Amino acid sequence: MPIKLANNASGTLATAINASDTGIALTTGDGAKFPALGVGDYFYATLTSPQGTQEIVKVTARSGDSLTVVRAQEGTTAAGFAVGARFELRVTAQSVRDAIDDVVASQVGFTPVGAISA
Repeated sequence: MPIKLANNASGTLATAINASDTGIALTTGDGAKFPALGVGDYFYATLTSPQGTQEIVKVTARSGDSLTVVRAQEGTTAAGFAVGARFELRVTAQSVRDAIDDVVASQVGFTPVGAISA
């Protein structure tokens, strides 16, 4: 499951979300700024309200301007966000760890040995 990164990917919420929503709609055209995701791909993003509330989410799917997310990542708390809240792909501590893990995994080959029959 490789992490995807992009420079300067940001947008705003087209619709408000509550703390339990796992779907996010971005303003028309903003979704194209973010990485395309294949099966198992993901990226981390930060939601920021005008009042300064922040939440890190893990984006597991993107279709146009619609995103599927896992809420409250990296010790943040799921919160409600109003229309116009910022949504930005940022470097987070977990994104760095995951990127390093992806590099290490690609450098190490592992072929499991079959069962030995008696």
